[in-house]
Amino acid sequence: MQKENRTQRINQAKIRENIYISPLEKCNLACKLCYTHKHNNILSNAKILNFIKRYKKYINLKSIIFCGGEVFLLPKFTQLINKLLAQKIFITIITNGTIDKLNEINDPKNCQLLVSFDGPQPIHDQNRGPGNFQKSKKFVKHALDLGFPVEIMYLVTPQSYKYRRSTIYDLKTNFVTLKTTSFDKSLQNKPLTIKQIKTIKSKFNFGCFQLSLQSTGDITPCCEILTPLAKITDPVPQIIKNYKKLFDTCLKCQKCLGCPASNFLCGYIKELSVKNCQQVVKLLQ
Repeated sequence: MQKENRTQRINQAKIRENIYISPLEKCNLACKLCYTHKHNNILSNAKILNFIKRYKKYINLKSIIFCGGEVFLLPKFTQLINKLLAQKIFITIITNGTIDKLNEINDPKNCQLLVSFDGPQPIHDQNRGPGNFQKSKKFVKHALDLGFPVEIMYLVTPQSYKYRRSTIYDLKTNFVTLKTTSFDKSLQNKPLTIKQIKTIKSKFNFGCFQLSLQSTGDITPCCEILTPLAKITDPVPQIIKNYKKLFDTCLKCQKCLGCPASNFLCGYIKELSVKNCQQVVKLLQ
């Protein structure tokens, strides 16, 4: 029964109906704690729309998460969003909230915004640059006034940990924990303690399956695992077949929500210096 429930959890998620797209890695900020690899690749609107058209022939695509870099840097990004909203696809945009083009989006109620903050103003601006906290807060207020669903992505560091219950306009907060192994060693960041991570995360927070289209044209098994399983130009049935192969290992385990690369698990295997994903979950139970 337990194995059946585990299989049902993955099936019920209908993972292939929700995909992630990163059309660029460039950003207008130079955050000290940025973990993405910056390069000049940009995925055009035409390529994205063509892929989605092909994908929808096989999968009932319901939602797309967009992230970068900073997606609002793209001159025609809001045009892309409006075309997808017209197809009744629910959109989520992860943004730093410093470039306001919200008036250009036609259907705010079906376009969720996840706005990233690194803590209260002094901590946030120390990482992102002076004035950016207030700029992002103003962006959130404008979004709420226009009717966008808005949530906060909060980067938890040893410095911001004690402020994690502070909210922006009483909005739901999603916690992202600092992983010191992901950043430049010259920053000499101290890691969160196991107790701190355990307070924020649980076994039910680890792992996800989400097909991700990268700005390089690679398709990867999640937004953080950059090992390609296909190319944007590959036949969609082949992409799906490659993706399904990744489920086999996780379906034999009851420990978390599943990770398409069991030697990764959201980066915690490396961060906590353990051997495998099961040890991560056991350590933080």
